[in-house]
Amino acid sequence: MKIVGLIPAAGKGERLRPLTDTTPKPLIKIRGKPLIQYAIEHLRSMGITEIVVALHYKKEEIKEFLDSHDFDASLYYCYPDKLLGLAYTVCSASDFISGTFVTHLADNIFTENCKYALEEHIKSGAEATLLVERGDPEGRYESIRLDGNRITDIIEKANISYGYRGTGIYIFEPLIFEYCANVKRGERGELELQDAIKMMILDGRKILGILLRGTRIEITTVKNIYKAKLYLEAMETKK
Repeated sequence: MKIVGLIPAAGKGERLRPLTDTTPKPLIKIRGKPLIQYAIEHLRSMGITEIVVALHYKKEEIKEFLDSHDFDASLYYCYPDKLLGLAYTVCSASDFISGTFVTHLADNIFTENCKYALEEHIKSGAEATLLVERGDPEGRYESIRLDGNRITDIIEKANISYGYRGTGIYIFEPLIFEYCANVKRGERGELELQDAIKMMILDGRKILGILLRGTRIEITTVKNIYKAKLYLEAMETKK
């Protein structure tokens, strides 16, 4: 079975300004390696050899970097014409994807191979699977309610906590494109991927939540960059 990877790398990275005024967020380096390279290498470790990258902000710089390196994978590019939210960005890749695909946000580094989530998605026949972690949404993450391993509710940028939140890895069947196309703009004026997932839940679709193993390192602020460097250096020292 061919699995495709999708890396949304279109945004401006506003919370990392002024760094992102000159360097697109996916090219910000952690220990000498750009964030998008971490995402590509993680997808490769999951056995994925075809990867679609969605580009918009400073797209030429990101594409130039990717085209100048050999990641042992076939890279394809889609170009959402607007920054209208993750649902819009995911939809922009629909022409390249006809089967199961793993959406991997470009600003998350994972310390352990997450192939187990993909394997469970395929084995269970789920229509969407989210890699989740325990924690409160903190007004920044989606809040996720689980019943066993089934997701029964999801709220983006929530102020209420169900005890679980997303990690930036979403595994979908192409059905998600139909739901993304029907999403309405939310309070932030964006087309939220979480709203598409919630519509799937309300329609009785099989949506799984798989608990993260290992550690996720998210890069959204300059402080996160320094923390990530220290954490990865400590991990390397322990080896």
